[in-house]
Amino acid sequence: MSANNTLLICTTFLTEVLNKKSGIINSVHIPQFIDKLYQILTLTETQLKVIVKPFGKNCLHCGSYIPSFNLSSAIGLWCKPADHFFCSTACLKRHALMSTNSTLLDLDYVRCPICRSSISVEQINEAFEGKIEEIQRDACDRALNMLLDDESKEQLLPKFTCLICYTELKVDQGITLECDHRFCVNCIRQQVEMLIESAQVSDEKLKCPNCPQALSVYEIEDIVGPELFAKYEKFRLRGLKLEPGDENSYIFHCRGADCEYICIIEKGVNEFECPKCNFKCCPMCKEDIHKGSTCEQYAKWKEENAKGDKEFEQMLRDEGLLKCPECGAAVQRISGCQYMVCSSSQCQGRTFFCYDCGIKLEQDHGAHDCKPRNHNPAPAVPHAIPVRPLPFGILPGRRRGGRNPKNPKRPVRHMRQLS
Repeated sequence: MSANNTLLICTTFLTEVLNKKSGIINSVHIPQFIDKLYQILTLTETQLKVIVKPFGKNCLHCGSYIPSFNLSSAIGLWCKPADHFFCSTACLKRHALMSTNSTLLDLDYVRCPICRSSISVEQINEAFEGKIEEIQRDACDRALNMLLDDESKEQLLPKFTCLICYTELKVDQGITLECDHRFCVNCIRQQVEMLIESAQVSDEKLKCPNCPQALSVYEIEDIVGPELFAKYEKFRLRGLKLEPGDENSYIFHCRGADCEYICIIEKGVNEFECPKCNFKCCPMCKEDIHKGSTCEQYAKWKEENAKGDKEFEQMLRDEGLLKCPECGAAVQRISGCQYMVCSSSQCQGRTFFCYDCGIKLEQDHGAHDCKPRNHNPAPAVPHAIPVRPLPFGILPGRRRGGRNPKNPKRPVRHMRQLS
């Protein structure tokens, strides 16, 4: 085949391929296209110079390619005559920080890496979400800390004047209240502690020393600490008041050992269990719970059994037993000293008393004026029998001749109960 025929065939093929829609970079004709083009160039002894011009851009910072369809979401600089792009705000921020040594103090150094045009302050500020001034202040503080000695730094720390003692102190030595008034720790603490110790815990008393705003519960706890705050809560509960005109409720104080819980109870409720110490009673008559009988019936029943109680107590003394001065549970000393701790469900180890004289003590082994009672020492037993405190001071396993308020004709029988 002659060179002219080969040239004609190749030219015809290339024309057909280029006129087809499939004649693109991914076309199956590309290998043949390149082969024919190579033959033409060889026959004509021609050199081909190919210039490829992409429609997208490269990021000025990271160099990643930005396709043309993504240029709208990229950050274009206002360079002339050509537009240059950052692929994201992160790249623009890193470029700005690198150009200013992480200070942003002189934004004139933030320029386009290609044409050296200045990047607008508006674009930089938008990339940093308007925090340029904050970053600049931090940079100045860091530089100042590096230059100053410790004494100079101390003088530059922010200070305030206490509104109580008028002493100038560092900010970290004070307490700022919700009303934005600031006092030194010692002054505000002494004032609040004095009010709590004197039970002046109303909002009118516990307020800011410089304005009428009352201190919040959280502020009081932060100022005085947990121990005195517990006393504050106790006084607040004691000062609990009913709403004016509320005739269906009353204030009830728990009778549990060392319990100071106070609450408002509706009239007619005859069963109460303290959420703090778990003590149970009838809040109406403040006696033990008496299901099925009224407070009057229960009081009458107790009165009828008063004589039997005295005889029963004498029997306890004769047998060397003793009743807990707090809950009335019968106890017997097995061995050891005379100092006892009641572990009944009511006292729960919080009641201390002397076995010799029966006096309740403030603490275990507490000093007191002991006057031993007359009792017969009980024989030693191999182990103690823990019993639940009975509401009427009755020794477990004994029968008494009292009458049941539910059925007056039937005597009450008390059986031994082991905890």
